[in-house]
Amino acid sequence: MEFHEKRRQQFLVEPHYRKQLDILREVIAGQETNLSEPEENEKGWHASLLSGIAGDKLIRHLLHYTAGEPIEPLRSELEEVIAAYERYGEHLWKYTGDRNEVVFKFYSLDDYCELMQLIGLCFLLHRRDLLPRLAALQDGLDAVGPPGEGNGGCDWVYEELMSFGLGAEKRFESEQICCSKPYEYLADALSSVDNVAALKDLNLFLKHWYKDLAGTGWHDSHKADENGNQGGYFGYWSFEAGAAVLLLGIEDDSSLHKYLYYPKDLVAWAKENADRFPDGGLSTKTDKQRANVPAGSPCPESGWWFTPAQSGSRRYFKQGTVMPALGSDYGDTYWQWSPDQSAPTL
Repeated sequence: MEFHEKRRQQFLVEPHYRKQLDILREVIAGQETNLSEPEENEKGWHASLLSGIAGDKLIRHLLHYTAGEPIEPLRSELEEVIAAYERYGEHLWKYTGDRNEVVFKFYSLDDYCELMQLIGLCFLLHRRDLLPRLAALQDGLDAVGPPGEGNGGCDWVYEELMSFGLGAEKRFESEQICCSKPYEYLADALSSVDNVAALKDLNLFLKHWYKDLAGTGWHDSHKADENGNQGGYFGYWSFEAGAAVLLLGIEDDSSLHKYLYYPKDLVAWAKENADRFPDGGLSTKTDKQRANVPAGSPCPESGWWFTPAQSGSRRYFKQGTVMPALGSDYGDTYWQWSPDQSAPTL
C-alpha cells in the first residue's frame, strides 16, 4: 500500500515522515550521549535532557500512528514511552529533592495534553497495566495532604479517567478542571446520564478541541513555511475522546468520524480486540504476566519470544541469554513473551 493510502492524516507526507524519524533518531542519540557528561555548573541539565528524550519518544510514537503503521507494535512502543518518562521522573525528583513533584504539570496546556493522550492510549491499546506507572508520576509520595499540598484530586478529568482503569476506591475526589477549555466538555461526557447525551458532549469536545488548544507548541505545525517545509508536525489526535467512547460503551461512534483528530481506526481496533485483552493487558487467569524485555538485557525465562519491531521475529531464548537489538524505525527493541510456545514444524 502506498504511503498516501495508509496514512491516517492527509497532512503527513512521506518525505517529512522519514526526515522526522531520522531527526528524532539523531536527537535522541545525542541527548543520550550528553547524559554521560557531568552537569557541573548546569544543575538540572540531565533532567532536562531526559525530559526531551521522553517527549521525543512520544512524538515518534505519534508519528508512527499518523503514518498508518500497524497498531499492534504500538502496544510495546507505548511502554517504552512511559519508561522514558519514568526515567525523567527519577532525575527530576533527585534534582528537586521532592518526590511529590509531578512529571506532567496540570496547569501547563502542553503537559496536560500529553497526559490525556497517554491515558487515552493506555485504554485504546489495551495497556491498562501501564496506568499505575503513569499515576505514580503524578501522585507522588503524599497524594493526600493539607489543602493545596497533596497531589490527589488535582484534576477531575484525570481522576475520572484513572478511576476507570484503577478503580474509584484508589483515586481521589476533585472539584476542578485545570484546563477547562476544551476539557470541560469531556468531563460532561464522562458524567452524562446516558450515551446519547455523552455523544453530544463528545461532539462539543471535539468541535472545540483543536481551536481551544491553540496555545500548545504543536498547534498549526502542519502548515508549511515559505520554503515548503513543514514544522515539527507529528499528528493531531484526541486519544482521550476515543478512550471515552470505549469506556462508556458507546457502540455507534460514527457521528465523531467527521473530526480529523478523532482516532476512529484505533477505537475500532480496541473494540475488535477487547476479547484478546479482557483485563486491558493485565495478567490473565491462564498465564502469568511477563514484562517486556529491552534488548541488551538477559532473558528472564527460557521460551519463545518475539518483538513487534520486526515481522517473523519469534525465536527461542535460554534464560540468561542477552536479547539482541534489531534495527527498526520503531526505535529500541523490546521482546515480548510469545503466546505460542510450540516449536516450529520442520
